[in-house]
Amino acid sequence: MKKTLGLAALAALAALAAFAGVALVTPTAQAAPSTPAPYKLVSSCPGSSVSGFPKVLTNRLGDTQGSVHLYYSSANGGTNCAMVYDNASGSHQMSVTLRRANLSYAGSDSGVYTTYAGGVAVTGTANTCVYLSASLQMGPYSVDRFSYSGGPLACG
Repeated sequence: MKKTLGLAALAALAALAAFAGVALVTPTAQAAPSTPAPYKLVSSCPGSSVSGFPKVLTNRLGDTQGSVHLYYSSANGGTNCAMVYDNASGSHQMSVTLRRANLSYAGSDSGVYTTYAGGVAVTGTANTCVYLSASLQMGPYSVDRFSYSGGPLACG
């Protein structure tokens, strides 16, 4: 879930921006644009595993790699949270997206990670379904892409 820009890279970016006459805006402590309210990125998911989870990610050949976990907590009017885990060594591109059924937009986390992407949490899910997708890219070819997509889920 963590991404950082090194000081040298930030200095180079600032120098390039100054050369091009462009103002450099630094990020604030607000949530990333991919996680608008009521979504939130969390380091660990609250609650208990939803029945039937975790699910394995599959590629187009039916091979499996990694897993996606979905959790539910009764806090905050119901909270669902999802994480995708990589069970292979090294860093890989991962993505997890969670959407509350009564909203037209989703919360997500993606990047190159060594262990997991997420958690992506959404509140207000009591008696409301969620939709979940996750992916794991193990290499450059389409058979190296493992994914899961489901919903409506956890509708209780």
